[in-house]
Amino acid sequence: MIVRLRAFAALLTAAVLLSACGGGGSAPAETAPAEGGGAFPVTVVHALGTTEIAQAPQRVVSLGYTDQDAILALGVVPVAIREFTGNRPSATWPWASDRLQGQQPQVLVGDQINVETVAALAPDLIVAVSAGLDQQEYDTFSRIAPTIAHPQGVNPFQIAWQDSTRMIGTALGRAEDAERLVTELEGRFEAVRGQYPQFEGRKAAIAAASSTGSGYFVWTSEDNRGRFLTTLGFTVPQVFDELAGDNFYAEISNEQLGMLDENDVAGWLEIPGNDNAALDAQPGYPALRIGREGRVVNLTQEQGVALSFSSVLSLPALLDELPAEFARGLGG
Repeated sequence: MIVRLRAFAALLTAAVLLSACGGGGSAPAETAPAEGGGAFPVTVVHALGTTEIAQAPQRVVSLGYTDQDAILALGVVPVAIREFTGNRPSATWPWASDRLQGQQPQVLVGDQINVETVAALAPDLIVAVSAGLDQQEYDTFSRIAPTIAHPQGVNPFQIAWQDSTRMIGTALGRAEDAERLVTELEGRFEAVRGQYPQFEGRKAAIAAASSTGSGYFVWTSEDNRGRFLTTLGFTVPQVFDELAGDNFYAEISNEQLGMLDENDVAGWLEIPGNDNAALDAQPGYPALRIGREGRVVNLTQEQGVALSFSSVLSLPALLDELPAEFARGLGG
């Protein structure tokens, strides 16, 4: 049986992460027992139900597109990881690869997941916080093992990294460790914000061209890409939130690209090779004032993926690099 999950990966891969998803899986690894931190059983309340986990999980399947980072940060190596993008070994990017402890989790590829494949892994916990499951999908996976989905009242693709880290920490019996990770990273954001007071109140947005060349995506203040900016003190122009409606991104045409000139600085995702000439060739870009004035930060592929993950592991890497680049874009 194949379960088709929502088209999150397809959208973001087309809009942001132009490298194709791919790669087969290697043999599943044994997860390190999720010991320490919490007494079991634990209960996790989420949008699709209430999940009780009777004992420390030892075979965790990471079914959400970005859940693996929090799991790995908490010291647990999943037996399988859902591929998001990039065809990376074990579906794990450089900021998290050292957390694999030499193991090689099986890779689950695509927006259709074979239920029998998951069942054959004999998981005792399925983490699907960022999978975008619907009720039927959740019920199906819950028959295999305790499964946790996205928080209540939240778009599954707009979950704040703090919330996903805490939820996953609770499920693993490592709530105290999760809280420590959240506190440390929030402290880093606060320190960087203090280092760059020129960001306060300035307008900024993250944008990318669609893969078809027919327009652009701009992420809202409620998306994690927008939250990265606002946590540093920037303001995402309200017009993009209004255009997005209930979505986590606004779509604008090539002719509307000038709306980005409302920003003091903008981040641009996924130009192959971080090539400024390729950026200049984007439809409508040469007429963009902030582009001519050097106020566009051209993110590398890895930076773009890290921003899309917006996890407790990927964000520290971005804080080492992007604030200085945005400061240069502002001219200071």
